[in-house]
Amino acid sequence: MIPSLATRGKLVLATAALMIIVGAFRGAPPLVGMGGGVLVALLAAYLGFFPTAVLLRRKKIELSWWVPPGDQPGGALAPERPFQLHIAYRNHGSRTLRVLSTRVLTGRGLDVSPCVPATVGAGRQVEHTTDVRPAVAGYQVLHGAVLVLGDLLNLFEVHAYFPNPIAVKVFPRPRPAVTPALKLAAGVNSEHVGQHQVRRRGLAGELRELREHAHGDPFKYIAWKATARKGKLMVRDLENELVATHVLVTDIGATMRVGEPGRTPLDWAVDTAAAAARAAITAGDRVGLVSFDTRPVLELRPGSGHHHWLQLVDRLLDAHTVVDEDLTDLTPGELVATVASYLAHQEAIDVRIRVAPPIDDPRWNQIQAGPDGVLYDLGAMTRMVAKLLEAMGGGKTLAPPWWWTRVHLVAGADPQLAPLRLFCRLRGIELPYRGDGEHGRRAAGFATAIERAVAEGRPDQVVILSDLTGLVEDEDRVRKALARTRRHAGSVVALVPQMPAFSTSAGSDVGKLVAAILTREHRRSFGDARALLTRAGVRVVAAGPTDTPALLLGRRRRAA
Repeated sequence: MIPSLATRGKLVLATAALMIIVGAFRGAPPLVGMGGGVLVALLAAYLGFFPTAVLLRRKKIELSWWVPPGDQPGGALAPERPFQLHIAYRNHGSRTLRVLSTRVLTGRGLDVSPCVPATVGAGRQVEHTTDVRPAVAGYQVLHGAVLVLGDLLNLFEVHAYFPNPIAVKVFPRPRPAVTPALKLAAGVNSEHVGQHQVRRRGLAGELRELREHAHGDPFKYIAWKATARKGKLMVRDLENELVATHVLVTDIGATMRVGEPGRTPLDWAVDTAAAAARAAITAGDRVGLVSFDTRPVLELRPGSGHHHWLQLVDRLLDAHTVVDEDLTDLTPGELVATVASYLAHQEAIDVRIRVAPPIDDPRWNQIQAGPDGVLYDLGAMTRMVAKLLEAMGGGKTLAPPWWWTRVHLVAGADPQLAPLRLFCRLRGIELPYRGDGEHGRRAAGFATAIERAVAEGRPDQVVILSDLTGLVEDEDRVRKALARTRRHAGSVVALVPQMPAFSTSAGSDVGKLVAAILTREHRRSFGDARALLTRAGVRVVAAGPTDTPALLLGRRRRAA
């Protein structure tokens, strides 16, 4: 932390140097003396400001911050709704500090407004607030802040980084939703009472009507008293109020992530699924979830109640914090280099190896080379990460409980990398999502996911939120899975986000040409996938970024 010249200081230094050079060239001693005087004054100002750097080294300056509850019900934070970040500066030194700027380091899901300058007197504390606008629903981390401190004349400045990670949970956007009229599947859980009134023959329920006996009506449903009174066979029709079961199948693949943060098809799917689940649970129904890409990623069995809805939202938000090896696009060396860089800046821990050991040294088993050839002590890194995870274990309520046990590794992967991926998830280190995949893997993941939706019951409605990319790569596999789902579910609906509606408009002629080509290609692939689902008896509804669950689930078929 050594003070450096600010913009004004550089101008003063350049002016002094120019005066000395011109004075020496012109033979004007007064001009040279003036330039020398400016340099001496600049040096004196530097010596006067240098103790501020000493205070920083001695940790006489502290920074703390906190986030109050949001303005949503229950204090929740939501996208596009700014919340306040309270920042407090504490000065334990004997000099007045001038904080010129504060730059908060966070992920791409949060947009922090510039912080106002602050003057902190000796032994005092100053607090101020700044607005933070979440763009994406999910778990976001404020990693720390870079403070720029300057002198009274703004000639010098010193930069100091204060690591202070704090996690915030941003809920999906609140959207209006209704529970649609359902065709309840056979074998519904009739022991639970719900809002869906179903007319069916039976011996239990409220009497709806008495009607004449028709061919096929069992004799045990005959109302004998009414038969004797009418002189002809009469049958009871009863009406029961039953609980419906919904299963949401959400696509979290790479094509769902294309677009600006907060306005991608995945963001729309998360918001829509959360709103539909909330409406169904409020009505007393049961809701389950399956998220998938090339395989089922997360699953939640159908349940009811507000606590179950919070669990479902947690799993929806997990789509933005994927760290699994088969779903992220980085090599083991890149992963180690990413974590090492974070440890160096956030924890002041350097795990780089300056001198490579001999080629036959057994320490090579604990050494990982980064993409730029730098060697890292993997053993020391895993031990340090284990200690940090243990320290964070006391705050498990800040993150979903399954984060601590679930990190998917492919066969043959190094088990030492699992704690590193868990550390990335808990500290909000964003890993690039894998964009390419093997032919047919997406179709296999979709087929497995919808089969899982009906594996442990007979849901009344299966709602698929996916752009249907890659389904035609293995039509036979998808067709068989859809047939099984249609046999076990009352109805199957696919809500398909239209990719051109989620993309930004092109400004140049070349951009418009590329957009037209991509739009034409999307319509062709969507038409093929829609035909495949329609032949299997699935209702397909095209959706845009402004469409709500209430509109989509109640909408009839719409042409793409």
